[in-house]
Amino acid sequence: MSDTPYTSPLTGQEPSLGGDSPHLSGMEPLLGGARRAEADLSRIETILNTGPEERTEIINYIARLGQSSVYVRELIQVIPPHARHKIGNWRGTFTLGQRCAAIDALAVLGGAESIPVLLESLADSTYRVRQASEKALETVASRLDPTDSHTRAAVTALVGGLSSFSLGARKVVVRILSGMPPNLVLGLLLFEALIAEEWWARREATWVLGRLGDRRATMRLIATLKDESAAVRASAAWALGRLDAPVSIQPLIERLDDQDEAVRAAAVEALAAQIARLPDRDERFRPALDRLVDVLAVDNDPSVRTAVLEALAAIDAPEAKISLHNVLNGLKT
Repeated sequence: MSDTPYTSPLTGQEPSLGGDSPHLSGMEPLLGGARRAEADLSRIETILNTGPEERTEIINYIARLGQSSVYVRELIQVIPPHARHKIGNWRGTFTLGQRCAAIDALAVLGGAESIPVLLESLADSTYRVRQASEKALETVASRLDPTDSHTRAAVTALVGGLSSFSLGARKVVVRILSGMPPNLVLGLLLFEALIAEEWWARREATWVLGRLGDRRATMRLIATLKDESAAVRASAAWALGRLDAPVSIQPLIERLDDQDEAVRAAAVEALAAQIARLPDRDERFRPALDRLVDVLAVDNDPSVRTAVLEALAAIDAPEAKISLHNVLNGLKT
């Protein structure tokens, strides 16, 4: 947050954590009052300045009143590193403990509107803030309502983080996205993250798609096998291995000749996963298995060769066991 005074959406005034006007109970609308409830300064002070037990009690009380969104709007203003509050004529920044307390409160009270500030806090210079934000972000994201009009904006912010965040923050975002319902995230991953300019965003997107395991991603992942980045190609191959998608067998076979050994190894593992799902009477089974074995004759990279041997051992079919036996005997001679 900049040093420019913030105007509270609740009061229209520069706030003293909720404004300078008299505090309302929140019951006035039910009694016919015309004014909307605003955050009670004493309750926010309790959240920021007391121990966990008292803080939990007041947070739960706010939730029972149905005033979560009222307090979330104000708590969000506490979290940025240069946020300032006003008490009388004194203005100063919030302490580390107060910022973390506000984040902990958002974990209980926050919804989609909390996601942007929590995402920003993943890049905070202070470990305690990053840790608290990670925990709160996972908790808030887990209860996002797919029918809420604000949820798409929150998920869009999460997906956007794949491009702009550091590796540590991206890992948090990837973990959150991979635990969400596919219908919430699939479109954004396929049509935004997979075409991002940053290679790492495309790589993280393929990883999430693999974790989601939704077959609707198959054709886009197959196309991504030709990405200019070897890291993205390898991740796309890995993701395809997690999908029940026999249509990916031929594209994966083509990646066995990739110039990058990590891509070839990933293609071996993914191809083996596809072969293992086929009945041995399927016409694609034997040709794909033979092509997998042929890799040992042409590829000298140890990681690729190891991947082939492990793949043959993992395929529960007589043909695979025979092929592995023959290969091992050949290696001995």
